[in-house]
Amino acid sequence: MRDFDKRAVKVFKALGDPNRYRILKILVEKGELSCADFDDKTELSKPAMSHHYRILENAGLIEVRKKGLHFYMKANLELLEDFVPDFTKTHVKR
Repeated sequence: MRDFDKRAVKVFKALGDPNRYRILKILVEKGELSCADFDDKTELSKPAMSHHYRILENAGLIEVRKKGLHFYMKANLELLEDFVPDFTKTHVKR
């Protein structure tokens, strides 16, 4: 299997979960957010959210940076565009 194909499978598996799809949509719409910013946007527990962030990060769909005690995430728009062209236009309300 080609590298692109392997990466595509990871991306689509990550997006196949409704919670991860929603997290990615929010990040595309809002830009960079901290974990705390998601507290009022979802009913999932913090451990469940961490699990979803990790899968999105491992698929390359989000980039995570740490500042002090806080983690900040943003969508990797370039990778997203490679695998889901026009994601922003099609899936995110502007």
